[in-house]
Amino acid sequence: MQSFANSLINSNSDQRSLITESPLSWEELSENGAKTSFGKQWKEWERQWEEGAGPPHTNAKLRLFGRKESEVELTFYRDSSAWCPYCQKVWMMLEEKKIPYKVVKINMRSYGEKPASFLKKVPSGLLPAIEFRGEIITESIVIMQTIEFQIPSTNQMLPDPSDEKYPLAIKLLKLERKLFGDWCQFLFRSKNQFRDVFHNTLLEIEGELGKSEGPWFLGGPNLSIVDLTYVPHLERMAASCAYWKGFQIRGNKAYPNINRWFEALEEKESYMATKSDFYTHVMDIPPQYGNGIFSSEAESSGFKSAIEGKDGISWKLQSSPKGSVLKDLEPVLPVNDKGEEWYRHEAACMLIKNCNNVVRFSCRGAGRSS
Repeated sequence: MQSFANSLINSNSDQRSLITESPLSWEELSENGAKTSFGKQWKEWERQWEEGAGPPHTNAKLRLFGRKESEVELTFYRDSSAWCPYCQKVWMMLEEKKIPYKVVKINMRSYGEKPASFLKKVPSGLLPAIEFRGEIITESIVIMQTIEFQIPSTNQMLPDPSDEKYPLAIKLLKLERKLFGDWCQFLFRSKNQFRDVFHNTLLEIEGELGKSEGPWFLGGPNLSIVDLTYVPHLERMAASCAYWKGFQIRGNKAYPNINRWFEALEEKESYMATKSDFYTHVMDIPPQYGNGIFSSEAESSGFKSAIEGKDGISWKLQSSPKGSVLKDLEPVLPVNDKGEEWYRHEAACMLIKNCNNVVRFSCRGAGRSS
């Protein structure tokens, strides 16, 4: 494993010599990783996160936005791995509104028992949760309403009831629930009839986005609670429908406005810090929702093998490997493309940083837990 990490850092190394030479220690590898461009940037980010500054990231446990830590009134309880769809929209809302908050990470129920200290505060164990001015609040939509109406901000995310856009917001929120239901029928049922139902609901959403000025559901320059409500499940639908059903959302010319919406999201730091890749989603959906049911299109489209990295092309370190269907299925905007060397160094540094956990997990393959 040390040899693999070293090869990621030193791309020009002779692979044969890496096998025969004595591997570097984890400490030596850490020193080498810290000298890379990514390693230097990561160290600076860690310093900023400790101070409540820097870009949004799953490792950032304090967000101040220029305020003092003593002014923080909100504690955000979210899942440890940043996989919870309901935590994602609350997380983005806090970032977009620049509301100071602290983070406490709690594992999702599907990944083990929750700590007693959390269950004492939240007996239901529900995530997300916030503690605001001494009160515990659960359910993402209730949390978002609390943030919108009780915490002053210049970034209004829900129209006032007297606003002409308020009925539209309510209509779109109801449409999101219909989309979620149709997705569940399509993904977790074997009958192909649900494909058309799901497609037609996507077309309805496509039409609503086409009526707005700009990429967002309610128009205007900023995200709304409507957009945030659609984010988690549309992101997961794009991955899961491609993998289990061979059904394409990203890069599909039938949904230009939905794709424009995705691209606008991907220009936002708050979204890029919270989103997951397709492979992660097809692995984290089964423990949370259950297994999707494969259709014949999943294999014939090539999407399944590409997402699993079994096509021999797609799991290259380039952001858009030549010849891979992921180029359109899971596109990377130029503004987010750091280049192959950056990704190689990032992979190496994260492997080295988490070496103890990786080694412990790898031992499971040999029937050992430590």
